[in-house]
Amino acid sequence: LSYAKETFGRDRARLDWPGRRIYTEYYKYYSDNPYDGVIIKADDDIVWINSTQVRPFADYIWNHKEIFSLAASVVNQGLCAHYQQLYGAIPPDLIEFPIPGNGMGDLHDNSTQALMVHRYFLESQENRQKFFITDPVFIPFDFTINVNFVAIRGQDFPQTFDLIVEKLKKEKIYYDEGGITYKCNTERKQGGHLHATCCISRNLWCSEGCGKTSAYRVS
Repeated sequence: LSYAKETFGRDRARLDWPGRRIYTEYYKYYSDNPYDGVIIKADDDIVWINSTQVRPFADYIWNHKEIFSLAASVVNQGLCAHYQQLYGAIPPDLIEFPIPGNGMGDLHDNSTQALMVHRYFLESQENRQKFFITDPVFIPFDFTINVNFVAIRGQDFPQTFDLIVEKLKKEKIYYDEGGITYKCNTERKQGGHLHATCCISRNLWCSEGCGKTSAYRVS
């Protein structure tokens, strides 16, 4: 952590949240204090959760030791949007989402696309129901994915923290998604799965050209 401060400075290492504490202290704490169970890391901008699926979400990773992390199906995440469309949640005439080569896709940086998806999701209960994909429920992935809502077994947090620090030192990128998902998949051959029925929505926040950032509150 001191390496991050020296390399990036407080702002670039995203060290000011929360309350001037380093955000990776979350991972460090559970690395030093292993928890006998499943820990769900949820971002502070999560605004809606299909709560009926949280228990099955936690149970799945606890019972499947062969996978390292389990991500929820996030409304407005590039890889999730591809699978949501593939299995009928997002109609192709709204916008097409090919599988993103980097796990993020255009949706990650395009607030126009993101707003379209959110409006469709909020438009009706019928639309939202389509996002609760039940066939298949679990989808393996070997890409980077945003860890907006991700489950990891407590015993695996030491490795989780090591992955983040390794990426920081090697690539000068303070990036938990890349460490937990891409690095784990490619270098340690421990895959992640997407829980297609455990659907969550987060506050729409993304950039649109020339570094401008647009935010839309979803309630």
